[in-house]
Parts: sequence; structure tokens; C-alpha cells
Amino acid sequence: MVLLALESENGAVLTYRLNKSQFTVGSSSRNDVVVRSPGIAERHLVMQRSGAAFTFVTADRQSVVLNGERRSRGVLNPGDRLRMGSMTLIFRGCEGPTEEGIPGEAPVARPARKATEAPHLLEDPAGFPQARARLFALLETPRSDCFQRLIGLLKDTLPEAEVAILLPSESSEPVPLASVWNGGLPRLSAAILGELTGPGRYAQCVGEAGPAILVPAVTPAGEMVAVLAARPSGALGTEGVGFVCEAARVLGLRWRDIGVERGGDSSWEAEARRRLEDELPGSSQGIQVLRAGMLAAAHGDEPVLVCGVEGVGRTEVARVLAALARRGGGEATVVDGRDDGESIRRRLFGASGHPSLAPNGEGTAFPAVGGHLVLRNAETLTPPLQAELAGVISARLRDVRGAPATRWIATCGENPLALVQQGKLAAELFQVFSHVMLRVPRLQERREDLPLLIASLIRRVARDQGKVLRGLTLECLNSLLARPFPGEMAELVEAINRLVSATPDGTLVRCEELIGSDAATTPHDAPAVAAEVLASDNLKVTVPRVERLLIDRVMRRVKGNQSKGAKTLGISRGALIAKLKEYEIADYRHLKRRKGGA
Repeated sequence: MVLLALESENGAVLTYRLNKSQFTVGSSSRNDVVVRSPGIAERHLVMQRSGAAFTFVTADRQSVVLNGERRSRGVLNPGDRLRMGSMTLIFRGCEGPTEEGIPGEAPVARPARKATEAPHLLEDPAGFPQARARLFALLETPRSDCFQRLIGLLKDTLPEAEVAILLPSESSEPVPLASVWNGGLPRLSAAILGELTGPGRYAQCVGEAGPAILVPAVTPAGEMVAVLAARPSGALGTEGVGFVCEAARVLGLRWRDIGVERGGDSSWEAEARRRLEDELPGSSQGIQVLRAGMLAAAHGDEPVLVCGVEGVGRTEVARVLAALARRGGGEATVVDGRDDGESIRRRLFGASGHPSLAPNGEGTAFPAVGGHLVLRNAETLTPPLQAELAGVISARLRDVRGAPATRWIATCGENPLALVQQGKLAAELFQVFSHVMLRVPRLQERREDLPLLIASLIRRVARDQGKVLRGLTLECLNSLLARPFPGEMAELVEAINRLVSATPDGTLVRCEELIGSDAATTPHDAPAVAAEVLASDNLKVTVPRVERLLIDRVMRRVKGNQSKGAKTLGISRGALIAKLKEYEIADYRHLKRRKGGA
């Protein structure tokens, strides 16, 4: 079997195993090796095997760069690199000895065997004999963590592939039981599920990361209960596809012994959606994407990376996810990466300070088997500790024989890739957490959620303080909505805590404290603000700032009355409205209703 590796400019490698004497390479899907890149012809070159020798010839007057030399034909040896456009094709040779001998070595003459000679031992033609033995042993006595163990076995056998066990749902969005999968999962429409119910069938779909195969797990009664997905199919080879199909068949045979019931998952999912809407209220696109991502992540136990600017509530999202988890949900242990490095090491690894001794040591994270650990501000850890943690977590994920390990949830800045490029976040640690990433949107991206979010926070804070409040005044709501909250969610929560603390039990929340403090500080701050505005000599910068300062001051004084404001400023009301929108000046009409109550 010939091995070829296709390497892109960003370092991604796709391996092909081809059991043919002649195969073609090009951009057309009719080729054995498909390379879609600028400069690649539909049929770029042809590789051929003759005995132990491998040759290539280009088609349609094309050329390649063989080990730095431009060629149109030549002989291939293991390790040769063929450059085509932005892609590099690496010739690995044959996988194991062949009838013609090892490529690159002269064939050895063998004496003819006698009839009485001992039988010649051959490999199982189905491939992966040791992995198949482990598969049967794994599902012979099903356990609650068999899905994670099966994914680990598939990943060990097919290291270059991504695999997932999917549970079909009423919608086309599947529910992942366990996965090592980057990006969106393949959709399972009713039409695909109907076609897969036939005996001996599997489907192939094309996605962003290459073609994937979908293999049904069917019970002895003929019911399709799950789908085993793997991609890209080029990294599987014929034997790999056969092994995935065999794993799906064995999983279907032992499904009832595992004890997975659809009804339980459906009821849990409905309750999980309700809890997410209570904890993260809103209808903006950003918050809906976040809730959907958390719901999908709650089904598995792989590491999760929560991204966002400081103050948006990354740690709170991590806590909600830990409490929501399908298996082992509950309180989460939080470790802040800004603490002293030695203190963090003791909390994670115990007094011994050695990761391998952590399960029986005094550490916080590793003894909590099945629990959750939240690592705040992961990019602030020292580089050696980040690399060490990446190695320990990766080893735990690969250990499919043990009990479910602690689930890790890390938080970092809004752009983790930029943190990696800046050297703040170790590439090894990012690779561990990159399979499941959640982004918490800023308040500016979800301004339409603020009324619902403010009401929810008031109820939550009042419950924590042991108060029963009647709600909040419209004046107070308008005042809060007009504030920019540069400190994000942290500043909003602080303002709500201050308001609820100042509100007597059984009354309405009012914002006199906030409005009064703003009004009191304005006269004192005005000279400093004016001096700052006039510090620049650039008219394009200074004039708009002065104009905004004057309009804001006049509109505050006339309590948002646009007619009076336009007359005072000497402009038309339409021009004033346009400038209010342009400069995003707050609506001060709530000041007029301040004495009117709710």
C-alpha cells in the first residue's frame, strides 16, 4: 500500500493510503489524490509503480518541483517532496514489505518452498487486528464512559482523523455523545437517516475540512440509534473506513446494554435550554450562538475555551456550563492564572508538585474525577506551566482505559490566535482547547438584550440580598440604557448591586443615586473636559469634539427637549436629530420624568 502525505502552507498534513499500481493527482474530483490549489491542473501528474520502482510523469505540459528541481518526469524514492502550487506532496513509499520487496532495496532471491514447509503467516486482511481486539474487549462489558473510551480507541487507531458519536435528534442538528471534532458537526437530515437504515450502508458528505463518512449504529432489531462520523476520509484509507464501520456495528449490537435512552436525553436537553435562557437572557444573535454552543458542549467532556474581553462574564459562563454538564454537572473549582505560579502548581498537582502523582495527591483538580476545573486567564500562566498543563491534559484525554478525567474549562482574551502569535498563550495549550471554543459577546453587541438582562440581574441580586422588590421605574431603566458601560458586564452588575442595596424592601428601584452622581460631577469635570478637547490643533479632530460637548451640555440642561435644544444651539430640529444620532448622545428626556415616579 502506497503512502502519500499532502502538506499545505500552514502545516496541515493529509495522508493517503492507495492500494493501486497507478494513480493520478490533480484538482478534479475524479483523481485519486485531489489537490485544490492555484496552479494545479485538473489532471496534474500520474504516478505509476513498476515492481519496486515508482515513477511520475506530468500531464498537459505541467511541471512540478522535485526536491528543489523543476521536473516533468522522474523516479520517486521515499522522502521525496513534490511541490505543486502552494501544496507539497510527500512520497512515503510502501506501508510494510511487499511481494516485490522493500522499495529502494534490491529484491532478494528466495529458495522455492517445499511442500512440507511450515505454513506462511499473513496479516489479517481486514487490518488493525490489535485495535479490533481492543474494540471487542471495550464493548464486551459496557460502562458509562464507553463512548469516551471508544472515541479514544478510534483516535489512537486513526491519529490523523477526527471522530464523533452522534445521536440523531428531531431537528437535523445532531447531539454529540462524545467527539474529537473541530468545527460544526455534520447535519443529519431525515433523508440521510432514511437512506442509512439499509443494511451495510454508510454515507459520505463533503465539508470544509474535507469529506467525512457517516456510519449508522443499528440494533439487532433494525433500529438506527446513533451515527459514527469520521473525517477526512482520505486520512482513513480503505482499512480505516472498514474499522469505523466495524466499530459502528459492534456499538449497535451492544447499545441496549449501555443503557442510553433517547427520552432521557430529550428531557435533559429541554431543561438545559430553559436554564440557559434564565442564566443568559436575551435574543441577540451573539447570545443565541453562545447558548447553542454551550448546549452542544454540555453533552461532552472535552476541554472548552471561553473567549471574550475582560469583564464580559467569562467565568460566569464557565460556571453555568459546569452546572449544565450532561455527566458530572455541579460546582466548578476555579483557579486564577494571575495568582502566584507556585501556588497554582500546588493547587493543581498537590504538595508533590508532580502531575503523575496528582490523582492520589493533594491537588484540587485531578482528584476531582468527573468534576470541572475553570482555569481563568490562561494566557497569564508562565510558559513552562502552560506547556506542562498541555502535556498532562493531552495524556489524560488519550487514556481511554481510566475513569472520566476532570473536565477543563479555560478562559482567555477575545482573540486566542492573536495571543498565540504574541507568545502569551502556548500553542500546545491552545491546541488542547481549540476543539470547543465559546465566545462571550460584548454588551455593545447585545444592546437589545439590556432591558431583559437588567430585569434578570435585579431579580437575582434582590434574591441574594433577601429582598422582594416591585421592579424598577421607567426613568431608572432609561438611565441604565443610556450608560455605555465600558467595564462590560462587571460594571453593569456593580451598578445593579448598588441600586438594589439602596432600595428599601417592597419598593421600586430608582436611579436618583446614579443621576445625581452624574449631575454632580458634570460641573466639576467640565473645565478638565474642555481643556482636553482644546488640546489638539487639528480642526478635523477638535471641531466635532467641541460640537458634541456643546450639544450634550445643552440637551442635558433642557432635559432632552429637542425643540428647545435646537433653538438654543441655533440650528434646525432636523439637524439636531441628525447630530444626536451621529455623536450617539444620550436621551435626557428621562430627567424630565424623574419626579413623576414610575
